[in-house]
Amino acid sequence: MRRSVLQGLKKQASTHAGLWLDKYITTTATSDTEAKRSLVAEVSGQTAPREYADYLARCRASLRALGAEERLGETQGRLVVGLGGESVLETHLTLHRTYGVPYIPGSAIKGLMSRFAATRLEDAAWERSLDPRRFHRGEAQKALFGTTEEAGLIIFFDALPLEYKIHPDVMTPHHGDYYGGASVPPADWDSPIPVPFLSVTGKFVFALALAPGVIPEQGRPWLEVAWKVLELALQEEGIGAKTTSGYGRMRLTNAPGPSSAAPPSPPKTVSAVEAILEQFRALKPSDLAPQAPQIIQKLYGLEAPADEKKAAAEEIWKRLQAAGTLKGKEEKAWYRQLRELQG
Repeated sequence: MRRSVLQGLKKQASTHAGLWLDKYITTTATSDTEAKRSLVAEVSGQTAPREYADYLARCRASLRALGAEERLGETQGRLVVGLGGESVLETHLTLHRTYGVPYIPGSAIKGLMSRFAATRLEDAAWERSLDPRRFHRGEAQKALFGTTEEAGLIIFFDALPLEYKIHPDVMTPHHGDYYGGASVPPADWDSPIPVPFLSVTGKFVFALALAPGVIPEQGRPWLEVAWKVLELALQEEGIGAKTTSGYGRMRLTNAPGPSSAAPPSPPKTVSAVEAILEQFRALKPSDLAPQAPQIIQKLYGLEAPADEKKAAAEEIWKRLQAAGTLKGKEEKAWYRQLRELQG
């Protein structure tokens, strides 16, 4: 009953992306890949709420008041954080609980830096072993990232987006049984299984600060080292999931200051009528006859201002008339709907 009600709801520009992703799938049947694909398509392109700009400004002001330093990380391709998180889909994307915007948790940033330092910096001070039988951290690892007994010198804050776009994405694993642990070897005749997921591009504000009680003059070299490690880790290894496929690479630069910082501008919003019209404009001449009727019916059933629909209908009419597509179609339902829209 609940799922059937959801089918009648439409996503709005102000819809919380995380809420829509978690609660508004139209069916929970695991075999219904179309419902998952539709959900991913609906969440992609969702913009930040208007209140987020003020929230980000307050956060950055608070960080500066605490003495934190900022850098701007720009994605060099797609980014996906939290892919393995719990979700109604088989995949997930980490979204802010309150504002629904994608972000990078500080814990993920800290983990990336610690692992990168341990594996890529050739010095015993950066070594670490997480094997419980011979757990070990080098002196630099202890100082920068802390231990279970003592906090580190640096605080790692969540990286919030300055601007972003959510994209629909897909992976196509070919050997599901093999990867699932079944005793079946991978074979060329295995069928790919498309798995939709969400990824992000944009600019994120990274912030690091010295921990409370650390003397600035003594902690300054450690903060500079932390920024360098983060820059190299983002550039060479990437953060989040699917880094072996090129995801998660970012370029770190100085963050714009408060006076020149551009407010987080949400992607340009397009009305539902304009979206339909763009779909019509993209049609090739050879596709007008088979596809225009569906677009007209979609426009006809859309709840939107009448003058906006009328303008769109007139544009569609002119193109179809010029192409000769309207000739002899007077009895078709889509023809009558188009005339009705024109008033």
